Amino acid sequence: MWRETTKHERNQRIFEVEFAEFLPDRILDFHVHVYNEGVVPQSNPFSCGGHPTTRYDYNDLEQDLAECYPGRDTYAVCFGLPIVGYDRVRNNEYLARESDRQRFFPLRLLDPHEDNAEILQSDLESGTFCGLKPYPDYVRKANVNEVEIPEMLPGWAMEIADAMGLIIMLHIPRKARLADPLNQRQIVELAENYPRVKIVLAHIGRAYYLKNALGNLDALKDVPNLYFDLAMVNHWEVMEHLFQRVPVDRILYGSDAPIALAPGKSVEINDQYTYVTPTPWALSISDDHGKLTFTSFLYEELRAIKHAVERLGLGKDFVEALFFGSGMKVLGKV
Repeated sequence: MWRETTKHERNQRIFEVEFAEFLPDRILDFHVHVYNEGVVPQSNPFSCGGHPTTRYDYNDLEQDLAECYPGRDTYAVCFGLPIVGYDRVRNNEYLARESDRQRFFPLRLLDPHEDNAEILQSDLESGTFCGLKPYPDYVRKANVNEVEIPEMLPGWAMEIADAMGLIIMLHIPRKARLADPLNQRQIVELAENYPRVKIVLAHIGRAYYLKNALGNLDALKDVPNLYFDLAMVNHWEVMEHLFQRVPVDRILYGSDAPIALAPGKSVEINDQYTYVTPTPWALSISDDHGKLTFTSFLYEELRAIKHAVERLGLGKDFVEALFFGSGMKVLGKV
């Protein structure tokens, strides 16, 4: 069992000692991938920290929410796996069918090459989806680091999203990510041109390490319809930097499950970041000698949040808003 939940005794101890008194009674995870059987080809499984998967459905999610946050009421914003070659239509249909918009709130994967205004409008008119999940890979450029945000979110899609006041879960492109001036300019333009859309920058704009965040929130921190989720960020310094500059009603807790359930930690080395995992993974360096005992990326993220909150002297109201209230306000506006 690779998923690091409180089914493992070491994680149960971590939860009881470190998180039981810190976490609020209700938790909304604003960043979860859900994919039903048949979406991921058996020949090309999706790797969660080096652990191949072909399914992570709502039954799996319900079990893991109960075991990661014991004793809490849990909710999630969910979307599929935005990978070219996976069955995006099947994934979207499953989310539309199985989400209740009471506990589980679905976002629709958006492929600008295979979708069009008519298809998108038809899917959204049901009222099931709360927003859209674009992704750089769907642009299908030879070099994914050359993708620009308008290519991920063409005008016809944004006009529909703006008219309906939807959420956009934006995984920003380009190698420098949050530090890229073009990204910063296009994010501000997107927010200003479509003011009814709620734009969520996934992973704090992919600023997984402090060097990437320093000085790069200034152009974005006052944009009223721009939000930041914390998914897979393991660095308390980045959390502290964000908490000092952006009001909590625009900060959303998110995990990036099921990837975040894998054992591992994100680390900063010489103004760069990588992951360290016990199992070899394309995105990580691995503990080949087995010297470390790991918990999940998710619990490392909770540790970072808690440390930043305590250093800044932020109170219970901040924590409750971060983990639940801010996200529910965003969903209530859809």
